[in-house]
Amino acid sequence: MQVTVEKPEQGLEHKISVNFPSADLSSQVEKRLNEIRRTIKMDGFRPGKVPLNVVKKRHGAQVEQEILGEKVQQMFYDAVAQESLKVAGYPMFDELNKKDGKVSFVARFETYPEITVPEFSGVKVEKVTAEVTDEDVEKMITRLREQRMAWKPSKSAAKKAKNGEQVIMDFVGKIDGEIFEGGSAENVPLELGSGRMIPGFEDGVLGMKKGEEKTIEVTFPEEYQADHLKGKLATFDITVHSISTQQLPEIDEEFVKSFGVEDGTEESLRTEIRQNMEKELARAVQNLNRTATLDALQTVVDVELPKALVDQEVQNLMNNMVQQMKQQGMNEKDINISADMYQADAEKRVKLGLIIGDVIRANKIESTDEDVNAFIAEQASSYEDPSEVIAWYKQNPQALNEIKAIIVENKVAEKIIAEATVTEKAKTFEEVVNPAL
Repeated sequence: MQVTVEKPEQGLEHKISVNFPSADLSSQVEKRLNEIRRTIKMDGFRPGKVPLNVVKKRHGAQVEQEILGEKVQQMFYDAVAQESLKVAGYPMFDELNKKDGKVSFVARFETYPEITVPEFSGVKVEKVTAEVTDEDVEKMITRLREQRMAWKPSKSAAKKAKNGEQVIMDFVGKIDGEIFEGGSAENVPLELGSGRMIPGFEDGVLGMKKGEEKTIEVTFPEEYQADHLKGKLATFDITVHSISTQQLPEIDEEFVKSFGVEDGTEESLRTEIRQNMEKELARAVQNLNRTATLDALQTVVDVELPKALVDQEVQNLMNNMVQQMKQQGMNEKDINISADMYQADAEKRVKLGLIIGDVIRANKIESTDEDVNAFIAEQASSYEDPSEVIAWYKQNPQALNEIKAIIVENKVAEKIIAEATVTEKAKTFEEVVNPAL
């Protein structure tokens, strides 16, 4: 095999010319045709008895092309290995020739860039710190109580309905004095202020008492979904049967045990809630600091990005978005996305991947079985049956690979933080766990 490499003065694209004997191609084609002959079905012949010349006539050209393609691929990667070149992405093959007992081809490809990672002391990282406070625990308990809030009917006949309260009512809708279809109902629960009804309806119910009857006048919006009601003036005869206020459940034994706390005490509930919140907070803080650290690292490293890798990443991001939209019920033909929408993200991800890879190799960072098992056990501890979660991870190679990647990135971030210029910023539980709120 003869190999000639043309290296660029600038950029990452290389050109390689390869020349090798074609002597063994014929024997490989013959062997592949015999394999096909043993299984092919053809009218007039018993299985395995089709003459080789017949098989060759029908499949010879295709097989020869396949063998040649496989050989060119093999020789390309043998050649770049011989020249100690690291190929980024897929090569483009040009000028493929087969004559005079030789095969020659030219391939264009990009190589991975050389990366110079600076001393981590030059990296500036803002590190988030946070802790779970008694106030955070109290808010969580209130949230749990609110999730199980119940409506309690008022016994007072003098009580007037207010926003945030629920009325049970009948109503009969009329237009020009005539009852219209779909405008009447009985024993309807309505939380005032919820905006469920057309504008003006709930305002008309405010201040009504149990047993009170009232006629209100409202106008249907111009954009109302029913065409025959758009912009129409209507009256509603309303009868209120009851008014209820929301009542939080007591933190009693029944309430506590409903969350799986066997001894039914408020103290044990608070302890378990705090422990779960601390686990959740620790994960969120670690994720924030990992992201901030790796983002800070890439701002101090210049990398020339292989276009092939960026293009692949753009395609991966687009494919993932299409799958998400389809899962949400969108028709694929209605999905309108383009490569330029994902270019910046793809470039960032490729750059970060190249830098992290270099740091990993330079520092021999890896995830051990002990790391993986500890990570899974910590994740599973938040579930009712941790053994089921652990078993699921063990049976999913893709999930295990994702865990290993997270562990390695965490170790990279920890190493950088240990040597970087770090400033700390204290945040609350809510700011870290629910940043969008």
